[in-house]
Amino acid sequence: MEVNFNQLKYFVAIVKHGSFWSAALEEYISQSSLSKQIKALETELGVTLFNRSGNKITLTEAGSCFYSYALRILDIKNEMHKELTEFETTPIEEVKFASIPIVSSYKISSLLSDFQKVNKNRKQVVNYNILEEEQKDVLMLLKNDKVDFAFVRDGFKQLPEYEHRLFMTDEIGLICSQESELAQLEKFEFSMLRDEKIILISPKSEIYRILMEELRKVNREGNVTATMTRHRNVFSMVANNVGITFFTKRMLEQGHTITGMRYVPLTVPIYSNVYIVKRKDKVLNQTTERFWEFLCSKYQEYKL
Repeated sequence: MEVNFNQLKYFVAIVKHGSFWSAALEEYISQSSLSKQIKALETELGVTLFNRSGNKITLTEAGSCFYSYALRILDIKNEMHKELTEFETTPIEEVKFASIPIVSSYKISSLLSDFQKVNKNRKQVVNYNILEEEQKDVLMLLKNDKVDFAFVRDGFKQLPEYEHRLFMTDEIGLICSQESELAQLEKFEFSMLRDEKIILISPKSEIYRILMEELRKVNREGNVTATMTRHRNVFSMVANNVGITFFTKRMLEQGHTITGMRYVPLTVPIYSNVYIVKRKDKVLNQTTERFWEFLCSKYQEYKL
């Protein structure tokens, strides 16, 4: 049907005042135009809405039925305009952070969804801009004020101009194929290494630096035969028994779908901490400040 909102408004105004003339005054329309709109409405609906007897205007039975619908439709229209108006004026805020390659593996991306849920009553749109790089590049982005904060591992310089909070603690251990003889061990020491081929994550990563220090202590740095930028590629080669690796336990458990590997803890554990870091002089928008505090509160869930 070609019923429009103006016709509904005119109809409700007539019911309200009991007069075409008073309704026309309220709606800033001539009485003749108002009468034509109501006549067109009745024609479209195929019913008579008003009993007209001299100056007395009353609703027909059909008019009473239509009146309840007209009120509901106009209420919905007003609600719609209110919602849209609030949406149009909703501030858009950007949360921009950098991270070492752990966003999906450590399920940091799911924290964005969790934050949206606790932030849902705030009338705003939040855009997330996430840059995933190796640690050196992440720290450079932070230093040059290209991001609001960053996720980094141990090894960053804890300078006085930076504020850092512990976000997560992970454990580094041996990861080998289930077919490897090493998979039978309960504990592993670097001194046990013989001629095993070692595959490590990129030399740009902090984990690489930690492991090379340990391998040099037992003169086994030469066992490193390959490095790769993606941990998934490292795990794929290990699962196929091409070599062994040393990596974090959480990454093995959460960061991929490759099977056929076993994690063997070290006799002397090596722990790797992940921090969230920001510049103390950085002024964060309100949403980013809330997100920072939200992340800081998550350490209890991520600690070992």
